[in-house]
Amino acid sequence: MALDKLIQLYLALMIGSVFNIGPLYLAFVAFVLAGRMFANEKIGWSKIELQFIFIILIGMLLSYAYIIRYPEAYQDSYNIYLANRKVIIEILFALAVYNYLKFQDLDYITQTLFFAILFNTIVGTIEVVLKFPNRISMLFPEPSAAGYFYLFIFFIALNKLKEPPLYNYVSKYFMVLGLAIGSKAQIILLFFVGMLKYFTPLKVLGYIIFVSTILYLFWDDLMKIEAIKYNVRVFELYWQKGLAGLRSNEYGVWGTYVTRISAIEGAIKCIIEHPFGIGFGGFNSWFPTNMADAGFSSEETDEILQGILYASPKSNLFEFFVATGVFGIALYISWFIEFWKIRKKYEYLFQSFVTLTLASAFIELNPMYLYIMILFILKEKEEEREEELEESKE
Repeated sequence: MALDKLIQLYLALMIGSVFNIGPLYLAFVAFVLAGRMFANEKIGWSKIELQFIFIILIGMLLSYAYIIRYPEAYQDSYNIYLANRKVIIEILFALAVYNYLKFQDLDYITQTLFFAILFNTIVGTIEVVLKFPNRISMLFPEPSAAGYFYLFIFFIALNKLKEPPLYNYVSKYFMVLGLAIGSKAQIILLFFVGMLKYFTPLKVLGYIIFVSTILYLFWDDLMKIEAIKYNVRVFELYWQKGLAGLRSNEYGVWGTYVTRISAIEGAIKCIIEHPFGIGFGGFNSWFPTNMADAGFSSEETDEILQGILYASPKSNLFEFFVATGVFGIALYISWFIEFWKIRKKYEYLFQSFVTLTLASAFIELNPMYLYIMILFILKEKEEEREEELEESKE
């Protein structure tokens, strides 16, 4: 019993932070494997487990094929090896967590997620006291990563952590405290997903008309707000000049904008050019070779193009698609369909999958595979509980 509680706290910390250190992950993988071996249990593989194993195998195979075919990838083979090792460890850990949690009940899992929220709430509160009005990052290295976790856990907390009262109070406080993360995308994405539940198509149309009217009537006043004026100017530069409009020195575009936009556009071009994927880590050699003449410039992107800094799509989702191509895209679409089918029965799981997908499209620090696996184990446990209730009625 004490061991279960210790493991629960460990998992809560791994879920609610980015202390994703390889040895800590591998230690838990070894622990789960050893537990199954000593228990003499026959290991049965669920569909999602087999799919995650497929991701490992196809990623390794495509990486090897990319190294063999392209000289620039061959020269970067050590970084490709490190990228594969990182992803393999993350996926193995997600598989181990799934394998451990499938022998626990739904209450154990939701309690684990509550502890993850509790740890971040404590740290976030201390940050607000000490750092206000600066943005908080909780147990994460930067606010955007904390916002990623906030988006992933928001609808789970809203729907599954209502009882006992302590869970409800802490979860609601966490939802309010999380606004101090200060991520614009965080608020926009929550609003978008909220529309999926509370807005009918007619209401959405009315909202679009209302916003358009406000923008038309008060455009000059809105443009006096520096933040809005700046973002509109960046959008106009990108719309008119493409990536060549994203130049920090010439046009004053923030370096973070240049890095993220150029990385995501590069990822899309890479997927079009290599629809079957280039394996994990291949983007680091593809990006400088194929994007050097695009015209964008910032201190960070200049060093990326020179090979000084590592090139990534700056997005968990696009990195997955770049690596696995149509195989990974088809797999992700199948996951979306699975959660779409249960959206009326377990709406919070569909909402969580949508917010996770949107956050993964713009952030790369958090363990996406772990979060996806948690949603699948919650789905299975909800279905198991429903079956038990049906059987008890008969």
